[in-house]
Amino acid sequence: MALALFLISLVGGLFSGLLGIGGAVVLIPLMRAVPPPLGAGELTMGEIAGITMIQVLAASITGWLTHRRGGRAHTPTILAMGIPLACAAFAGAYWRPPEIHRHIVFGILVTLALGMLFGKSREERADPRDGDSADFAPNIPLAILLGGLVGLSSGIVGAGGGFILIPLMIRVLKVPIKIAVGSSLGIIFLGALMGVAGKIASTQVEWKYVLPVLLASVPASIVGAKLSAKVKPTYIRRALFTMVLLAFAHTWWDLLQHSSDTADAAGKQTKKINTPAATEEMERVPGK
Repeated sequence: MALALFLISLVGGLFSGLLGIGGAVVLIPLMRAVPPPLGAGELTMGEIAGITMIQVLAASITGWLTHRRGGRAHTPTILAMGIPLACAAFAGAYWRPPEIHRHIVFGILVTLALGMLFGKSREERADPRDGDSADFAPNIPLAILLGGLVGLSSGIVGAGGGFILIPLMIRVLKVPIKIAVGSSLGIIFLGALMGVAGKIASTQVEWKYVLPVLLASVPASIVGAKLSAKVKPTYIRRALFTMVLLAFAHTWWDLLQHSSDTADAAGKQTKKINTPAATEEMERVPGK
């Protein structure tokens, strides 16, 4: 399992620094799909939520610091979205909903992100530019509201929320793409701090899995952030769209299979209850 998590975290960390995401949109589907074929066992959604929150914390801080040194982060936006996101992430992380509910929340998030990433941004329709962190003025009250909503939902599923933060910043707050990437990691870091605290407080972290995740995520995130500085904004959006599309397909396919298995189990139970032997047994019970 340690080797599987190390390899998965390399991929998550690279995309975290490159695209401004925590990495959970990649890690959650991979952690569900990869270990079983490798004979490493199967992780529950609760275990995955704890592991990914640790990975998100490590990848986001290293990626954000690298982007910040290159001038690709906007501090007012980070604070406006990050503080409410962090508080809401703690509440979401501490809550223990049923496995299927976590899965549904994640499915809704990737669906919303996919819709907002479809089509060119305003920045791409004009002359593509890297964007300066001081050349736009975000709507602070709206940023606070969006940060709180993203934090609550991301805390529940164990995601950093970058895959939904980037589309929201680009489409709603009109943040230039490369600034959105760097700022997103700063926001995710603040949220992940509280998210990790919530997971630890509610004993949802499997510590034996933490070391391979950290060893892979930190260096991979730094490499991804350095690559991001050289990539055109259009390619960043397309890469994020492709990643979210794959996560969308895997998540909803998984949910459909779960629904089908649940329906089959319910059908078998109904047939068992309605068998002649079961009926005869019921007739023997006094008062029936």
